[in-house]
Amino acid sequence: MLIKSNAQENKKSLILAGGGMRLAYQAGVLIALDEQGVSFNHVDGTSGGIFNAGMLASGRNPHEIAERWRKLKMKNFMSMRPLKNYFKPLNMMGYADADGIRNKIFPALGINIEKINGFNQGDITFNVCNFSEKTIEAIPNNQAWEDHLVAGVSLPIVMPGIQIKEQWYSDAVWIKDANLMEAVNRGADELWLVWAIGNTETYLPGALNQYVHMIEMSANGGLLEEYARIDMINKQIEQGHSESGQKTPVKLFVIKPEFPLPLDPDLFFNKIDARSLINMGYVDAKTSLKSLPSDGLPMDKDATKMKNPGVRLNMRNQFHGTISNNKDESKVSFYTYMVLSAQNDGDILKIYSSVSFEVLGKEVPCFNHLVKSVKVEGEKLLELTCSFVHKNDKYMLTASWKLGSVVDWLLGLEFKYVDVSIAKADENEDRMEGRLYQDIKERADSWYSTNIRRQDGKSGGIGLKYRMGLKLMNYEI
Repeated sequence: MLIKSNAQENKKSLILAGGGMRLAYQAGVLIALDEQGVSFNHVDGTSGGIFNAGMLASGRNPHEIAERWRKLKMKNFMSMRPLKNYFKPLNMMGYADADGIRNKIFPALGINIEKINGFNQGDITFNVCNFSEKTIEAIPNNQAWEDHLVAGVSLPIVMPGIQIKEQWYSDAVWIKDANLMEAVNRGADELWLVWAIGNTETYLPGALNQYVHMIEMSANGGLLEEYARIDMINKQIEQGHSESGQKTPVKLFVIKPEFPLPLDPDLFFNKIDARSLINMGYVDAKTSLKSLPSDGLPMDKDATKMKNPGVRLNMRNQFHGTISNNKDESKVSFYTYMVLSAQNDGDILKIYSSVSFEVLGKEVPCFNHLVKSVKVEGEKLLELTCSFVHKNDKYMLTASWKLGSVVDWLLGLEFKYVDVSIAKADENEDRMEGRLYQDIKERADSWYSTNIRRQDGKSGGIGLKYRMGLKLMNYEI
């Protein structure tokens, strides 16, 4: 169970920071933490993290949270205000309203205020900005109103603030995007921060990028201030006179993307989908759980630092079909999200994936992705090996694509099929194999969603798409 009461020796807090509609990413992290048996006494949600904290408080398990994100219609985040408001755009409270979130997003995600108020397996808090007093309030789940949750994701300019009783409330991101001190004040000595806000050294052009940069500066700046306060508490503990009552030093563990996540418009216009974000979060969490030091990370600017993505190509595909062995056969769906990043020191190709077939009864993300190019009978293949877990059993999946012409790829004629084999780890005799296909509509969706970004974050033209496609078709490792 991901959330437990205060029975653990070490009190852990799971801190779900913001990141807009992209926070399907956190669902993948939750699955990985649950598989690893990491449990928490306290969960804290800020900004977009409120969606996932709200689902947990509504009794949803990580796999259900992921499935709800996959099925969510992203267009429902946008709910327009009455038309007459747009004739006076400079006087608007916000360019959209909260009706879509309140009436469509919350029900689709299974966020239920009555279940949230009655949740008693652990403590869950939701951070909102009390605009009237310019302070952060951490609302306990048993005292939360639906209006608090809506206010907590109401980003100024995008959505209006919410008036609760006599005061106005909004998204807390401009003060802080993660409330570490709320966890410390509740006695947590392990802070597990899931961070999805970008943090690179590059300042990008354009109004959207610079609005996002303001959020990044505010969120990361607020985090550094929290680090300083916690560092002071830790030094007091070491000296034996902590004023906070904390008895053991506070440790920090961070799960974050290697590169900044795509921005909300990419999600809204279907350049990336919730499934791909879930699979990315799962891989990042699995990787972090293997490498995080037992004594935690230094609380400094590098804790949330990400790499510059460079010039990148993003492409997703979905394949369906049947795999079989001598005894059984099963219908399978295999989903992939490829990210090719052109860096100064070479190209990096990453693949994130998930698989669904009848034996599982659900879709599960994969990890330990290894990508290489091979030649078989004069044909060049892109080969992927990865793993997934089902009922504590580990499975190995191998997939291979034929790499052909970059012109065919530009026309959406490549990646028509993938050859897949699946077996339990070290049990090759029960290996199931088959060829899975994309139909014409799925190939059209893949062609449309293929996204090229320049180093400055702007969309690339056909020339850059051709060059990146050439890199993909000729990928060597």
